Amino acid sequence: MGRVKKVYPYDFKTGFGITASSSMSIIAGAFISSYFLIYLTDYAGLGIIGATIAPVILAIGRIFDAVNDPLQGWLIDRTPKMKMGKYKFYILLSILISAAGISGLYSIPGAIKTNVPLLYVWILFFYLLFDLGASLNANFALIQTMGANDVRRSKLMLYQRLLAVFLGAAFSSLLVIVNAINSGINNFGKSFSYTTVLFMAIALLISLPGILMVKQGDTDTVKEKEEKVHIKDVLKVFKSNKAFQVHFFGVLVRNFVYTFMTATMAYYTKWAYCVNFETGEVDNARLGTITMATTIIMMLPMLISAIISPMVLKKIGSNVKVLHLANWLTFGVGIITFVLQLTGILQLSFIIFAILMGVLSFGNGLCFVPTQAMWIECIDYNQEMSGKSMGGTISALSNFIGKAQAAISTLVVGWVLLFIGYEVDSTTGNYVGDVASIPPMLNWFVFVCAVLPAIFAVGAVIIYSRYPLKNRKAGDTAKTE
Repeated sequence: MGRVKKVYPYDFKTGFGITASSSMSIIAGAFISSYFLIYLTDYAGLGIIGATIAPVILAIGRIFDAVNDPLQGWLIDRTPKMKMGKYKFYILLSILISAAGISGLYSIPGAIKTNVPLLYVWILFFYLLFDLGASLNANFALIQTMGANDVRRSKLMLYQRLLAVFLGAAFSSLLVIVNAINSGINNFGKSFSYTTVLFMAIALLISLPGILMVKQGDTDTVKEKEEKVHIKDVLKVFKSNKAFQVHFFGVLVRNFVYTFMTATMAYYTKWAYCVNFETGEVDNARLGTITMATTIIMMLPMLISAIISPMVLKKIGSNVKVLHLANWLTFGVGIITFVLQLTGILQLSFIIFAILMGVLSFGNGLCFVPTQAMWIECIDYNQEMSGKSMGGTISALSNFIGKAQAAISTLVVGWVLLFIGYEVDSTTGNYVGDVASIPPMLNWFVFVCAVLPAIFAVGAVIIYSRYPLKNRKAGDTAKTE
């Protein structure tokens, strides 16, 4: 007998399209979480002013988000049924707007850099533009329209996770590319900008065809018979949807593990393994190589954990139990990492550091599929409780968490840099402050990337103990216990 052709939503086209469409959000998010502050302080030629601008911009951005994200979610849910699918339409807008925002944010003109008021305006405008685009990414809502099959949902999210790992490995070459371009033009600011535009172009080439390949489902979540969504319904999500309440704060706390883990990693590897402690001179070639090696070493455990997470979920029984396992693993490794730093062992061996970060990454990757599946559970739960899915609102609010976490981690690092008097020559990348401050600076960096994740991991365990669907197994409906 011939092979049976799979039909929507189990067909290859749907799986490939929904996966590829997430490329822009993955790459754009990585630029903000991993390189926003280090670009401003080390590559844009702004000096210490880069560390002072970031907190202001990020604070304004979060105030903007607090009002804007719920409104954007309401707008998505309020939008009438569209031929191409309203969630597809908004994801398409998200891709285009995010590309423009990131490209502008990392391409500050020389004339703007010398005018502080215009510099603030430029960075704020493009940061908020990216912010706007990120909020429109209704990925969870789109997947939810494809039916309630938990196995299929998990596979779609697993595919996205595998793509994120692959793109993360490719993203690890960013500083290598920056250094290669800079060898020809001798301007790190322009080199970083050219590299950013290159990555944005690649993300567009993958994301745009992907979203156009996807067919939005025609479940009750998008049929016209569903009652119109009002502003008060957005408030009801917070007030009545207990699954959303717990998961919102759980993710807010749990995802700080990854944001803090990566917030100072680039700084630590640069100043622990690539600097001459007597002169402050940086070996930029070694830095590029170590950065790429660190990212790959982290991506491999995330790839493995993403692949085995459905099997772990099946074995131990629920999404929440998988999260607890990952959180306790994070706590133990985080504390060990800090102890090794205080004893002077960690900075003697890049291999030890990379292994420890790899184990933390394994725990983080183990959380991905359960966490994403729980967002869709929240949409199901809301529809059962109120008759309205509110998929756009819940998707927008989930995006708000990621942006808030990236902002807070950047603020913490910025405060650390200001506290220690961090000064770097943006032309050479060398340290121009007191080199005696480098060793204690490394302690602060490890505190951020290891101890804070350990603390937030324990906080997540406490929060998720209150999740109303914590004993729900794959295939169950999203009912209260």
